[in-house]
Amino acid sequence: MKAKLTAKCVNGLKSGTQMYKVWDTEIKGYFVRVSPKGRKTYVLFYRANGVANEYTLGINGNLTADEARGMAKGKAADTAKNIDIQQEKRLASQRAKSSKHSTLGKFVTEKYKPWVESNQKSHKESLRTLNVDFEHLHSRKMHEISPWDVQKWMSNAKKRGLEATTINRRVATLKSILSRAAEWKVIDSNPLAGMKRLKTDNKGRVRYLDNSEEEALRATLDNRQECQRADRLTHISWREQRHLTPPTELNTLFTDYLKPIVLLAINTGMRRGELFSLKWADINLGERLLTIVGKTAKSGHTRYIPLNDEAFAVLVSWRNQSNSKSWVFPSPATGERMDNITSSWKNLITDSRIIDFRFHDLRHHFASKLVMAKVDINTVRELLGHKDIQTTLRYAHLAPKHKAAAVALLNT
Repeated sequence: MKAKLTAKCVNGLKSGTQMYKVWDTEIKGYFVRVSPKGRKTYVLFYRANGVANEYTLGINGNLTADEARGMAKGKAADTAKNIDIQQEKRLASQRAKSSKHSTLGKFVTEKYKPWVESNQKSHKESLRTLNVDFEHLHSRKMHEISPWDVQKWMSNAKKRGLEATTINRRVATLKSILSRAAEWKVIDSNPLAGMKRLKTDNKGRVRYLDNSEEEALRATLDNRQECQRADRLTHISWREQRHLTPPTELNTLFTDYLKPIVLLAINTGMRRGELFSLKWADINLGERLLTIVGKTAKSGHTRYIPLNDEAFAVLVSWRNQSNSKSWVFPSPATGERMDNITSSWKNLITDSRIIDFRFHDLRHHFASKLVMAKVDINTVRELLGHKDIQTTLRYAHLAPKHKAAAVALLNT
C-alpha cells in the first residue's frame, strides 16, 4: 500500500488484525508501520554494504507526521552518501552512555575548560577552584558526587580558616559546572541542586582607610617615586661615566604606573581588572567622563564615572607621558594589557605600615567616603556598578546621622 504520508493520511490509518505498512510515494524507503493495537511507527528502509536495514524515526504522537517526514528526507540523503545511519545511531548511543558516566576531571579538561575560557572573564579562578579545591573529586563520576562529599570539604575548609563567603563562592563554582553538565545532557541532573549555602553576614567586609592611613599611603607613594628617581640618577651617572646614552624620561611626573593606578582607584572605585582593561578611547577628558565598557565590567553593563579634579589631573599628566595609544596602563614588559601589580602593591602596603588592606579595598574606600559625605545610596550603587542595591547597602552604616535623624522623627 502506498500513499503520501501526511498528517491526515497517517491519522486516518486504521489498525487491522495484522501489522501492515504504508509506503510513502515520494521518499524512497520511507514508510509507516501500523500494529494491530494501532501503534504507528515511522521507519526508513535502506541498504548499507548490501545489507537491508530499517531505521526507526519515531512513533506517531511522540513525533508529528511533518517532523517524521523531515527526518526521513535528511536520513535518506545520508544513506545516498553511503552512510550507515543505523550504525551512526548505535555509536552515538554508546558515546552518550559513556558520557553519562564521565568523571569530573575528564569533563573539566575535555568540555568545560574550552567553554569557560571563551565565555567567562573569571575563568582562571573557576578552573583554579575546580583543579585545586575539588581535585580530590576528579576521579569521581559526576552523577555520584553527593552533597555529603561537598559538606565534608566545607567543614575542612572552615577548620583551615576560610571565610563562609569564600567557601560559598567555591562551592557555587562546583555546582555551576554540574549544572552545565546537566544542561549539555552529560548527566541527567545536578546532584548538588538545592544544596544550601553557609550563612554569612550580608554586610560583608568593608575595609577602608582612615585619615591617617590615607595620608600614609599617599606619602609612601611619593617617597617611592623619590627613591626611584634617586636610583635613576645613579644609573644615569653610571652610564655617563661610560659614555653611554642616558635615559630621557627622568622628568616625568610619574615614575611608573603604580601611583596613577592607585589614585585613580581611590577617586573612581574601579575594580583592578577594570583599570587594567581601561583604554584611552574610554576616556573623554573634554567632558571629564570615564566609561567602563560592559564587556570589561564584572556586571557586564556599561557605566559612566565623572572625573573629579584629582582623577582628571592624574589622567592628563599620565596621558602626556604615556607612549601607549591604546591601553591606559600597558604592561611595562609587553606593552599589552596589564595583568599584575601584586608585587608592587604588596611592597607599597608593607612600606605604608597599613594592616589588612587589599587593592580591592580601595573600592570600598571610594564608596565609604561617598556615603560619609552624604551621597545617596543609589548614586553610590550606580558609580560602583552594582546590579543589586543590597550589595551597596553594606556601606549604609557609615552614615549613622541619617538613621539618627530618622529615629528623631518619633519625637516630633
